[in-house]
Amino acid sequence: MPHKEDQSEFTPDQYPPFPSDPQFPTVELQTISLQKLEDHDQDEIDRAFEAFKTRGFVYLALAGTEKGDTILHGADEVARVATQTFALPLEEKLKYKPTNKELFGYKNVGATKADQAGTPDTAEFFNVSKNDMILEDDQQMRRAWPPVVMENKALFAKYCRASHATGLLILGLLAEKLGIAQEEIEARHVLEDHAGDHIRFTRGPPRKTVEMPEIQTPSHTDFGTITILMNWLGGLQVWSESSRKIGALEPDVPGEWLWVKPKKGCAIVNLGDAAVKFTNGVLCSGRHRVTPSPGEQGKWPRYSIVYFVRPTDHSKMVTLKGHGIPAADDQDQEGVEAKQWIYQQALGLGSNHLGD
Repeated sequence: MPHKEDQSEFTPDQYPPFPSDPQFPTVELQTISLQKLEDHDQDEIDRAFEAFKTRGFVYLALAGTEKGDTILHGADEVARVATQTFALPLEEKLKYKPTNKELFGYKNVGATKADQAGTPDTAEFFNVSKNDMILEDDQQMRRAWPPVVMENKALFAKYCRASHATGLLILGLLAEKLGIAQEEIEARHVLEDHAGDHIRFTRGPPRKTVEMPEIQTPSHTDFGTITILMNWLGGLQVWSESSRKIGALEPDVPGEWLWVKPKKGCAIVNLGDAAVKFTNGVLCSGRHRVTPSPGEQGKWPRYSIVYFVRPTDHSKMVTLKGHGIPAADDQDQEGVEAKQWIYQQALGLGSNHLGD
């Protein structure tokens, strides 16, 4: 398959469908309605709870709610900003690499190890800080951003607020099922408090060959509490078995990689390592990776828009108390702060683009 340099950067109306070919085995995820969750439909909450205990991933149907519409339509606009950002010269993009043990800024191609052998990854991404985007006073920002990001600050702020609220809604419902006090979840994920929350836009290049693809994002579990992904092409894969070992590049149980088909009108939502930590392993942080898109889809560059809800910087990473949470030794301990905990998780993934 040739490398199609002449394809437009972001043209979702032109993308071919995900291939219906047995060589691309797919996973069956539960589809959960955001509207029903907002209405506190108990059957829908129960289905979501079971999915997040086992697989850790769901499709979230966004139609019919204000927050869902913001995410659904806003993702297209953020993706168009992403194409402009990635079109900047590499020298310019590298000016925005992470600093001061933060994960915000630009990650260049090859800055992360894709496997235990040290093979470089093939994707680039930009992490745009929630806290900077929601500020009314630009002078209070903690770091500089490319002009194209600043020109679209209102878009990013609106997207952050809708995604953050959606993530907290889901976390609150899961907490209720486990007997965790709502204030314990809310206090650790306050929108205005400084945290590792951010929008990440990623560009994976078109597939270079039809053979076994290169890895764009290596095998991992997410560091934060909950993740909301919007994408238009295949590429995301999940491990077929629940794989809960945090920090390792390779799955810790036998299985196979299964493709996650993009589903029109839906976000893909998954839990992260912080949710596992808070619940002493009751909830699942699903292992996943990203490769170039399969079949004819692979002729296009793959864009994705992700919002990460993470514990606020000074939150203590300890097991929370609730009737559905097994007792843990750390429940009455001080615990490490989330900022340091997440930074160590990122280092464990083999990221060598981070600031000291």
